[in-house]
Amino acid sequence: MKTLIHEIGAIDNQGIKHPVNFKAGLNVVTGKSSTGKSALIEIFDYCFGSDENTIPKGVITNSAAIYYVALAVNEQNMVIARDPDIATKAFFRRVEKFNTLEMNRDYFKASYFRPLGEFKKHLRDFFLDIDDVDESLAVRANRRFNQKAPTPSIRSFTSFMLQHQNLVANKHALFYRFDEKEKRDQAIEHTKIFLGLVDQKFFHLSQEKERLSGEVRRLERQKETNKRTSDSYKQKVAPVLSQLYALMGFKDEPLSSDKVLRHPQDAKDQLDDIIVAEKINHNSDAMTQRYEQLKLARNQKTAELRKLQRQAASINKHIQEEERFVDNVKQFSSPKHVHISASVCPFCHTEKDNLRQSAEKLQQAINKVSGNLAQARPMKARFESSLIEVQRFTEIVSRALTELSQQIKEIEEANQQLTEKKSLYESIIMQKSKLFTLLDTLNMANDAELEKEIKDLKKQLNKITDALNEYDVKKSLEQASDKVNEYMAEIGSHFEFECSYKPINLHFSFETFDLYHLTYENEKIYLRSMGSGANWLYCHITLFLALHKYFAELGEKCAIPSVLFLDQPTQVYFPNFNRDNSATFEEQKAQEAEQRKSLNVGQNIDEDIKAVENLFSQLSTYCNDLELSIGFSPQIIVTDHADNLKLSNGVPFESLVNGNRWRTRGLIHPIQV
Repeated sequence: MKTLIHEIGAIDNQGIKHPVNFKAGLNVVTGKSSTGKSALIEIFDYCFGSDENTIPKGVITNSAAIYYVALAVNEQNMVIARDPDIATKAFFRRVEKFNTLEMNRDYFKASYFRPLGEFKKHLRDFFLDIDDVDESLAVRANRRFNQKAPTPSIRSFTSFMLQHQNLVANKHALFYRFDEKEKRDQAIEHTKIFLGLVDQKFFHLSQEKERLSGEVRRLERQKETNKRTSDSYKQKVAPVLSQLYALMGFKDEPLSSDKVLRHPQDAKDQLDDIIVAEKINHNSDAMTQRYEQLKLARNQKTAELRKLQRQAASINKHIQEEERFVDNVKQFSSPKHVHISASVCPFCHTEKDNLRQSAEKLQQAINKVSGNLAQARPMKARFESSLIEVQRFTEIVSRALTELSQQIKEIEEANQQLTEKKSLYESIIMQKSKLFTLLDTLNMANDAELEKEIKDLKKQLNKITDALNEYDVKKSLEQASDKVNEYMAEIGSHFEFECSYKPINLHFSFETFDLYHLTYENEKIYLRSMGSGANWLYCHITLFLALHKYFAELGEKCAIPSVLFLDQPTQVYFPNFNRDNSATFEEQKAQEAEQRKSLNVGQNIDEDIKAVENLFSQLSTYCNDLELSIGFSPQIIVTDHADNLKLSNGVPFESLVNGNRWRTRGLIHPIQV
């Protein structure tokens, strides 16, 4: 997102304003130690919604009453600010045009302060229009109080914007806030949103896909349940129908059970004409024949059941024998030694060893048997599987036997009713009612409507799936990574990496956020395994310039602000400059040279200055080239000790400093020592 910081500043307790102005492109704030250079990145972070105030304690924190940042997001100007005395709130005010003259203590009226959470959401709306990032409503339902997943926060942007002094050349970390796993995971997860690869519609489509998929699965389960129910009732129709025909005295079936099952409603209409009192054959022995057939079938099922019960008993016995056998084998142990005395003839005193040989053979035999027993293949699992199978068949036969007994009982009850002078037709009507109830149940289990509903849902599901496939997030992230890798190859070639890493071949993944150098042998060398602070610095710089170039080319599609802070990147060359108290940078360089000489440090300071000049030259060229190619450049703000550098692209270093030189003053000036 095209973002420009106009001014970062503080209002002190006396109401005096201390501003730092910036322009598009590369900006440099240079000065000696303890002037507040590093405080600028912390002030920006605090005003950008940080829960924690990490502005270095000292003159600034003792003096400041308000910290503020004036910026423009897509040419919409605004001022954001924090009052350290009310840390739970933040200031937001939109302006038509930023005017630094308006910045005073009265400008920051209490009515513009709002709770920090509301502030962050309101500011986020200038970069992102998204409210719900749950892809699964089922996952949301499992959260406490059915809470939504955390939506993208402006705090995640800072990981791409801020390279603090302790981070810019760190070999263990690349991104700000990634030391906290939750924040790291959220930033990575939300990157596809930040890059414009998905929008609110994507998440709603994902939720709808899950809902429809669940509905289809539910209906298919219902369809399967209906099928089982229908099959169960179909099995009951034939016996009831046969019983009805027997009561009527029919020798032949006027309407077969197959026809009844094919069209239950039509069968009911036909049976209404067939099952009438006038058509009862009182002389028929159909009921008697059916009674005998049922008894014969019951006898056969009883015999089958007894056979299965005997099989189950036999298998159980085998299982018990197996368990006892295994226990005995475990207790069995063969003798390890055999002690046999030689036999001596009492007359000739001759020794005989036949008994010893027999004992040794016996020991060998025992060992062999013991080994065979130990290696015996267990059969318990097979017996148990066979038992389960027999038990299942037993249940089926038992149910069939129960149904046969029930049908026989119904005939006996019908005969009993006749002896009690009750009407045969009354029994027929009751049987007919029973049959029609079964047929009505079959009609209820009709899946025609269910099939249509499933078909319609699957059609909607296919449309949603096609719409989601158009996003193809995985492929888009891979393409984004490839683009950044391409930019890193070009940008990195201009930095002074060690010879063992030339040509530098950095690779970055938006899916894992890992960075590594890939050798010709396809060996991945991660940042932590690279030597020297210069390599670590250039890896950071190369990656973040490539990222911001990619962000800038995405234009308004990318939500990440086009701002990059680099805090004291030259410290890898001048580690002693953190004690820089000289009036000029030239004086500090001379002191550094003398110190190196006294400590016999071989590295020439002029060589380091050249490396630093190259670093700033590349930053300046990067901004200018992007401005020419796409119309605007990410704003890069560098806070450092380096000064009066000669850039290879001819840009005067003074134009980058633009008045922000703090050798005789600081952010809150004059400097109090």
